[in-house]
Amino acid sequence: MLEQKQSLSTNALKVIAVVCMAIDHIPYAFPNASEAYYTFPIFLFHAIGRITAPIFFYLVGVGYGRTRNANRYALRLLVFAALSYVPYIAYFHTPTGATRLPELVNAQNFLDLNVIFTMLIGLLLLRALNEIRILPLKIAACAGCLFAGMFCDYGLFGIAMILCFAYTQGNRNVLAAAFSAIILASLYFNVLRDFAANFPLYATGYAEMPTAFTPMNAYFIVLACQFLPLPLIVRHAGPRTEPEKRPGFLGKWLFYIFYPAHIILLLWLKLWVI
Repeated sequence: MLEQKQSLSTNALKVIAVVCMAIDHIPYAFPNASEAYYTFPIFLFHAIGRITAPIFFYLVGVGYGRTRNANRYALRLLVFAALSYVPYIAYFHTPTGATRLPELVNAQNFLDLNVIFTMLIGLLLLRALNEIRILPLKIAACAGCLFAGMFCDYGLFGIAMILCFAYTQGNRNVLAAAFSAIILASLYFNVLRDFAANFPLYATGYAEMPTAFTPMNAYFIVLACQFLPLPLIVRHAGPRTEPEKRPGFLGKWLFYIFYPAHIILLLWLKLWVI
């Protein structure tokens, strides 16, 4: 009889997510990053990057049920979300040619909130659903979280993933089905919203691209790669032969430190080196 596969450790899951995140973010340091998003081989970087966010949404959903201090957990997310706020906007939403702070963060982009805000709001929504006993207050808190989630990276689909992972623990089949349903809904929404309006920007002027990787094909490959983290998440959620060790300093702080640090480094390269 074949031995049962050992479940993936939390530290290994975090390392995979962080590496994929860095790969995804590197192309934004170069000029015309948005226009080149679906060109070859740039779109492959972004396809790999689809692994990252669902893993961290999963860790928030699981972490809420395991944390010994939810207030400290929320404060930690808030601090690093705030530390990443300006670098994130400056790196991903900088107008061409902008180099000064008033140009980097302005009236058009100040509500573009990074993924740590998504994680924080997902955690606060879980707390509202599970800890607030007064119904009107619960409804108000949940509505406020959902409204705020609309301005975050991955939006309400990210919030939905966090809820999905929090409430499907212990049943990998339900987890996989719920996650797949969210991704399919996200794909449907993105195609309806983006394809007609934005895709023509990427669909012309790239005659040098290999036939198999036309912008149209690349567009759908990147969307389909949102399913890539599912096997990793299911593997982590599987039964364990022994209790998992505590993550230690590196495992606990890897993502929090790396997220703002790598964006600041890439922003420096974007503005003053490349």
